[in-house]
Amino acid sequence: MLLCAASCKKENKNENQLPPATQTGANTFGCLVNGKVFVPKGYGSTGRSNPHVQYDYDLNGKPYLSIDARQFINSNNSTGAVNIVFKDIVNTGSYNIPTNFTFSFGWEKFGICGTPAFDTTVQKRGGGIITKLDISNRIISGTFNCKFKHSQCDTVYITDGRFDIKF
Repeated sequence: MLLCAASCKKENKNENQLPPATQTGANTFGCLVNGKVFVPKGYGSTGRSNPHVQYDYDLNGKPYLSIDARQFINSNNSTGAVNIVFKDIVNTGSYNIPTNFTFSFGWEKFGICGTPAFDTTVQKRGGGIITKLDISNRIISGTFNCKFKHSQCDTVYITDGRFDIKF
């Protein structure tokens, strides 16, 4: 019982290191990857924002949101990346793999265990919820959770994901 209480405290501690789940356009992003905190850090050599956000329309005229969050050790080297894409965003609600949600992941803490967005050889589950969609004020907020099983590593769980973006 004591071990259970200790692990719960550790998990709560890590969750408290994530940005708050706001809906104000705070430009925040974070998640837990197998219990380890992942938040964007630093900037690459391109100088683009981190997280980098793209809200646009695809070739069929349907809106999508892409968020690319990275951790940099210097301007030339990324040590980790989480990319999520919500497709066909027309209102708040749930978006799921593979219909209208994709993700990619890679982080040096997990070695060769990663997944490209459209790799069908990797078992993936998950999705996200758009909790705020305010196009006139250019704010999109939401949550996400994903998991995948790659043949070269244990299952990776991405939990407590949250973002609050001003695009």
